[in-house]
Amino acid sequence: MSNHSPVLLAEDNPNDVFLVCRAFQENQTLNPVQCVRNGEEAIQYLTGEGPYADRAAYPFPALFLLDLKMPVKDGLEVLRWLHEHPDIPRKLPVVILSSTELPNETQIAYAMDIQACIVKPLSYPELREKIRILKEYWLDYEAGASA
Repeated sequence: MSNHSPVLLAEDNPNDVFLVCRAFQENQTLNPVQCVRNGEEAIQYLTGEGPYADRAAYPFPALFLLDLKMPVKDGLEVLRWLHEHPDIPRKLPVVILSSTELPNETQIAYAMDIQACIVKPLSYPELREKIRILKEYWLDYEAGASA
């Protein structure tokens, strides 16, 4: 039986959270989606600290979807933190989900070893297709490899 580790979604917009979660659900993703609203919560989740200390309830994610523009700590601050903490598993794929094209931020993010940067599409069918591709590449592959 394969382990269906969660997808960690760091996103402060409740509408985007709803749509991304719905897209995963419609793509029949077996991995649950765990949501955090800012960069500080994302770091707490990744380290298993604070409200995320129970690793049975909040297992380490299989995929990390990170918005660049968030309160408290933004996505680039989270990436810098990840880059400075080699104790966090390096095999964690990080994909930036951004509302707009941010060339400077994207270039900085790629320099910190993200796997992809996706601009959130304006239509839901396009978002669902992008989530299908993410699922197929990072989640279905992992499930098949660990089965």
